[in-house]
Amino acid sequence: MNAARTTLLTHCGYPAAAFAATLLTACATAPTRYYTLVDPANNSEKHASSQFLIDVQPVRIPAQVDQPQLVVRTDDGGIQLLEHERWIAPLADELRAVLSANLVRELDAIDVADQPSPSTGSVLRIRVEFQRLESVPGHYVSLDATWSLAATERPALVCSSHVYDTVAPSYDAMVRGQRLLLNFLASRIAVAARPYAAGTLHTCPADANTAP
Repeated sequence: MNAARTTLLTHCGYPAAAFAATLLTACATAPTRYYTLVDPANNSEKHASSQFLIDVQPVRIPAQVDQPQLVVRTDDGGIQLLEHERWIAPLADELRAVLSANLVRELDAIDVADQPSPSTGSVLRIRVEFQRLESVPGHYVSLDATWSLAATERPALVCSSHVYDTVAPSYDAMVRGQRLLLNFLASRIAVAARPYAAGTLHTCPADANTAP
């Protein structure tokens, strides 16, 4: 018991000496900060005028980042979970919400995900699978994703994107950088979605892999 307490106190930056109980309590109650990828500016309602509806499907993410905590890569190549830096919602839900909000804005469309299938109008199904989501505070954020567009009247279009950007040395900056990457990814999907929905695009756009 004493050995366990000493290890915990040392990890939190306190000497394992007098007032151990007080120090242990202080360590255990370190404040937790919560982050979101969703930009409130994207949530304003507006009338959609697109000729088609969209259905942004649940996203898939790598198991190692599917955690309540922010996950970062260390300088030695390891993975670290930041216990007191957490997502306000499951990361997969955050990612889908960001993509949906941006695609709704870019395409001037309505996302009918989780709603009954409409009786009229064409629905464009958009699916995104992240193969890699990597963050190194003070260095960079990057993602690799495969995304697809599908409609009942034509074959699905499957494309991939690699997006990368540098970030300042703070967790706030890291999250802002991740949001920027997702915004850019959504813009690339939107570029392909318009001609695909119109039946004029049959291959991935040349700039699908362009970084900001």
